[in-house]
Amino acid sequence: MKSLSPLVLWMIVSAFLSASAAALDWKSHFPEVVTPGSILTVQGSFDKSKTTTLTLHSLTNGNPQPPLTGKISDDASTFSATLPDGTPPGRYYATLDNGGDLKDQQITGELRVQVDAVKLDATHPTTAYRNAETGLFDFEVVGQNFSPDADNDHIYIAGQGDVIKSRAADATKCADPANRKPCLWVEAPEKLHVVGYEAEPYQGPLRLSVGVGVIRSGERQLVLSRMSAARVVASTILIFGVLGFIIYRLVARGLKDDVIDGKHYSAFWSFFIDPQSNSYSLSKFQLLLFSCTFVFGYLYVFLCRWLVQWQFMLPDVPSNFSAILGMSAGTTVIAAGATAARGSKGSGARYPSAADFISIGGQVVPERFQFFVWTLVACFGFIALLVSQDPATISGFPNIPYGLLYVMGVSATGYLGGKVVRKPGPVIRNIAWAKNTDPNTPNTVGTITIQGENLSADGDFGIDGKKLPIDPAAAGPLVKLTPQDEAADKTFCSKLEIKVNLAAGVDLSSGDHDFRIANPDGQFAESRFTADPVTIMTVAVDGGAVKSGVSALQLTVTGSGFREGSTARWTPPGAQEAVDLPPASVQFSDSKTIKVTLVPGGKGTGTLLLMTPSGFAVTKTVTVV
Repeated sequence: MKSLSPLVLWMIVSAFLSASAAALDWKSHFPEVVTPGSILTVQGSFDKSKTTTLTLHSLTNGNPQPPLTGKISDDASTFSATLPDGTPPGRYYATLDNGGDLKDQQITGELRVQVDAVKLDATHPTTAYRNAETGLFDFEVVGQNFSPDADNDHIYIAGQGDVIKSRAADATKCADPANRKPCLWVEAPEKLHVVGYEAEPYQGPLRLSVGVGVIRSGERQLVLSRMSAARVVASTILIFGVLGFIIYRLVARGLKDDVIDGKHYSAFWSFFIDPQSNSYSLSKFQLLLFSCTFVFGYLYVFLCRWLVQWQFMLPDVPSNFSAILGMSAGTTVIAAGATAARGSKGSGARYPSAADFISIGGQVVPERFQFFVWTLVACFGFIALLVSQDPATISGFPNIPYGLLYVMGVSATGYLGGKVVRKPGPVIRNIAWAKNTDPNTPNTVGTITIQGENLSADGDFGIDGKKLPIDPAAAGPLVKLTPQDEAADKTFCSKLEIKVNLAAGVDLSSGDHDFRIANPDGQFAESRFTADPVTIMTVAVDGGAVKSGVSALQLTVTGSGFREGSTARWTPPGAQEAVDLPPASVQFSDSKTIKVTLVPGGKGTGTLLLMTPSGFAVTKTVTVV
């Protein structure tokens, strides 16, 4: 028997290998639903040297469609063909012809061809924000009849065409930096995900549609936000802060700091402090809080509509907001009128505190409490509802129901009614102590003189927490009265002179002390006085005159009543305003000597002011040569 030649043997082996290598992947199947124009892909091992066709057979009557030719991949692992536009809708099974073992080989499963319209219901969100990590936009497309095969789905943006650069099986693979962006992946036939879209400059609202094969959906709007929700809130706070600072600086130029019992209050507190009683005013507070709340809210809505929604118009203000502002302003005006007619509330403790909002003269008042609470509820509720909304969907201010407006009106009426019917409280303007030894009496006595408003002659008086005792041995009345003109109560005085028995447990020989007057209705006022008033005798530099110049000089000040921790102000010659000297420039030596370091300035007459920690002050003119 003759042996086969090598050439013939090679041809037989090659043919055998080719025939045996051709096979379909048993996992290979088509999507359940496809549309004309979709790409059909079959996986397996194919012979690239042979013509390959794909034929669809109707499950209804078995009639075949014209064979489809396609392309085998370079590694011969896939065969792809495009479903023609004219393919009738229906249910099919498919056979593949690659010769050999793949002669009319049936593919697993059925193929459903439909020409139903692709429907785009919405984009989610309707306004997309940039991804915090990538700086690109991610969004979802929701609709009907999308292809489960991402290769058949397309995202079209008006003016740009199909924007998808790559496709992946899931979100993790789509986010892979190796995939070009934007990337598309399919969650379900009703939802597509687009990851990493990069907006063009000034691209906000855009028109988007979905294509499956040759079928296109209608367009829907998608808005690409310029700014994230958190940055909108931060920008609103920043702009509001800048506006507030500008207004404060403009107002502060025309105001001076308030000094209440030695404590400085900046011009900011003038928005809250009632100058008649040196306490916080509730009517001022509620007007300022409402105004700030609505300004902040208007800025927030404006920025949301401008930077997120791309709406270039100023938002409208609902009428009920105007009603609240009008109610707030009216309450403040009427409250001021009631104070002018009836008198101010009691000043209470020496320093203003938050308790002043719900009290008068140190006494909690129900109508003030409920007015204060409803003001906070309305303002904080408004801000909370506003910032909790999605900036992409916000269209205006939260609706304030008319029931709340009614409650606010009743609350304001109760507050104003209380101011009208309640008596005014005591306010101390000035207080002085004068010690006097009467040779005709065995005890040392002194007199406290109080000037102010609404000081009841029937009130209780106390010093340093001790109620002043009645001295039956005293000659003449213990309290000398100066009645107050047009007072709301006939017992009210504008000046009281009270004799104090120093032998009755009250030590007023030196130091600072607290005086308290409490009217019969419980309202009270406190103020501080001193038994050691501050005086300045001389101001000199090493015993000589104060010389002009721009270099700092140390002045030696002599007098009495100096305290450690005192502060100083210097008004140079020719200057209109005083300069606060640093605390370190005032050195306490003893009660009779203190040293002050300052820059004297030009020649002329300057003014030095010394103030103790309790607020007692004295001024002295200084000649600068």
